[in-house]
Amino acid sequence: MRKTFEITSKSESDTFELGNAIGRILKPGDTIFMLGELGSGKTRLAKGIVSAAVGIPQEEVVSPTFTLINCFEGDFDVYHADLYRLAPNQVEGIGLEDALDQGGALIVEWADRINAFQEDTLIVHIRFGEVPDSRIINLEWQADGTWRNRLESAARALFNNWKLPDDPSVGLGTE
Repeated sequence: MRKTFEITSKSESDTFELGNAIGRILKPGDTIFMLGELGSGKTRLAKGIVSAAVGIPQEEVVSPTFTLINCFEGDFDVYHADLYRLAPNQVEGIGLEDALDQGGALIVEWADRINAFQEDTLIVHIRFGEVPDSRIINLEWQADGTWRNRLESAARALFNNWKLPDDPSVGLGTE
């Protein structure tokens, strides 16, 4: 069974900070799939994750839109893939499996081009909010997987005394 919760980001900075919090809990073997419309904030969130996970400034995290996959070296490698330019039948063989086989973590934008995923993949759905620059970010994880406790840890870094709801239908905002 998968669980989910919702966060409202009020700005690009909020989205980046959420990414930073997730990046601090990222570990080798983790997979994060990102879904959302063009311009919804997938790359901004990925920059936050990579920046915190490998300890580099966000300016050094370049989108792999044209290279397809970038590798960022740190205590463990973090691979950032952008599948926007690919059809689902073109994804196989570009090296996504290699990233995990080499002990790295994998972040994939436009992950709807992938037909299968690991059971414990963190899936991030981003959509535009009603207020300009706001985003609704849904995080979804395997209920018995490794993400729940780590996400609570990340949330505490952003919000005081915050816990994930036991009821997966409960949405949480940053207000």
